[in-house]
Amino acid sequence: MKFLINENVGFSILDMLQKEGHDVKSVSQFYPSFEDKVILEKATQEDRIIITNDKDFGYLIFKYKLPAVSIILFRFEEEDITLKKNALKTILTLPQEKIANHFIVASENKIRIRPLTLT
Repeated sequence: MKFLINENVGFSILDMLQKEGHDVKSVSQFYPSFEDKVILEKATQEDRIIITNDKDFGYLIFKYKLPAVSIILFRFEEEDITLKKNALKTILTLPQEKIANHFIVASENKIRIRPLTLT
């Protein structure tokens, strides 16, 4: 899979995904200080799943109906990298069709998956 890791997620997620053989880019390396809308456009053009802590991506997709490949949003009360890694490992065990074209929210006690149907 191809991912774009937002600046607020942390490099250990990038390292984990690269070690698992995924094609991973970091916003801080390739698109530093770009607006969320531009990051969303770049990820869509490159067919990448965005991993972020930023709720604004949901706003751009569901309110403004901007296209996206997929979003994985971390919504943990504490900024704990172990929680993020464990949630991401769980998400990556899902069938591809449950990841692609979905907005996925991971929190301490659940993972919610919503299709990105823009109607």
